[in-house]
Amino acid sequence: MGQIVFAGNRELSLVQAVGRQSPDTLDARAPDTRTRASFAPIALVFLVTAGMASSASGQQMPAPTSSQPKITQEWPAPVHMFGDWGGFRTQLENLGVTYDLSYTSESVFNTLGGLRTGADYAQQVALNVNVDWEKAAGLSGFSTHTYIINRAGRNASADYIGDTVIQAQEIYGAGFGVGAKLVWFYGEEKLFDNHVNITFGRFAPGTDFNASPLYCSFMTLTICGHDRALTANQGFEDWPMNVWAARIRVRPTDQTYVMAGVFQSQPFPTAAEPFTQGGHSGWDWTFKGTTGASFPVEVGYEPLIGKDKMPGHYKLGFNWDTSTYPDDFFDVNGQPLALTGLPGAPHRGRAQFWATADQMVVRNGPNPNDGLILLATFVHDESATTLFNNFVWVGLIDRGFWSARPNDQIGFGFTHYDVSKKLTDTERIQAILDEPFAGGALGIQKYAMVLEANYGIAAAPGLLIQPELEYFIRPGGTNAVRNAFLVGLKIQADF
Repeated sequence: MGQIVFAGNRELSLVQAVGRQSPDTLDARAPDTRTRASFAPIALVFLVTAGMASSASGQQMPAPTSSQPKITQEWPAPVHMFGDWGGFRTQLENLGVTYDLSYTSESVFNTLGGLRTGADYAQQVALNVNVDWEKAAGLSGFSTHTYIINRAGRNASADYIGDTVIQAQEIYGAGFGVGAKLVWFYGEEKLFDNHVNITFGRFAPGTDFNASPLYCSFMTLTICGHDRALTANQGFEDWPMNVWAARIRVRPTDQTYVMAGVFQSQPFPTAAEPFTQGGHSGWDWTFKGTTGASFPVEVGYEPLIGKDKMPGHYKLGFNWDTSTYPDDFFDVNGQPLALTGLPGAPHRGRAQFWATADQMVVRNGPNPNDGLILLATFVHDESATTLFNNFVWVGLIDRGFWSARPNDQIGFGFTHYDVSKKLTDTERIQAILDEPFAGGALGIQKYAMVLEANYGIAAAPGLLIQPELEYFIRPGGTNAVRNAFLVGLKIQADF
């Protein structure tokens, strides 16, 4: 149920960065591009549908002029298929209102392994509206942000792969068939030239914590929109759910920040309690069903390295949820719960830790995603009460590597996770007793891996067409399901 957005109206998608220049970042110089070999032959092997031809990318950028964008950490402004809508966007922006209307589809076909062959399609239509109340009404530094979606489709991981942990299509889920589901509604106050930033209202920890505008270059629910080991747990609710929340971010310098928040902790909606986390519609803002509060903290370092000012992001985070959770193995009397059938022993509170890094190592253009970027992330869950123990993801993104297609992008990702040992031991007993496995698993869960390769084709301004390859090893963490190989297609249009 991951998604492609970032706080403060910074959408997490390649399609919004198709334009090479942002109108807000003009009148400066761009550095020279480094010379190196092209990745086109690799892309041809993995994604023949992209129609690439091998090419050297040792082309120098044009001589800098006053009209070229400067190098910053700021994500490029969105590029829209319909441009300014005949001046309508500009008129609204003059009043303090900006918006994004987008469509995303993710289709996959399981060609081999898993449960059976077959294809599924999922889609989302989204409307993001931001109001600058300083411009609209003179309220200094204050703005509001509203995001509404409509989702439809089916889950290929459940239908064809047999994976109960990782989805092949991150866009699927938690839409509940609602025509206009609210994802978030919150206020933002910028103080001291945005060195202090405060948000409050209805949103989830993943809006800001463990967030990156690079992650949803990938389609599996491994890293988009955040590390799956975080978002699988109550206490780190994520898109498209929302809870009562407040967050403060302080920037001691332009390259560092400290961020902390407090979030309502509620379980995912059930038939018995359909009103939690905003309910099915997202508009249910009740305190009923609240089990505690979560307190995430994150520190970050965001340098621009070298004469090419290559951006990097280095983050350490910790989350503590005060809710009470049952043990994965021991019951309330200290005996194996798989034998007694009693509830798990209660644990007061649960911790999560994450470390993430991304660094551009070769620059191909002026934008913060124009180049070869290496990414890595690690999550550790307090596994006595969770599915995950450790979660590792590594990958690379390369945009502008092919001079003939400067706005195209290639990506590779690898995921490895291991399951809570306590949960594995419980499932071993359940297997001996011929009982159903915990959480609907299809076998004893230990570890799993997922590989992903994609090629994003910038087909037109505001339009991304991205062929996809996915390979699931031990789907759901078990060897009871065959490894699965999928081909897919992601389409994203920003209107």
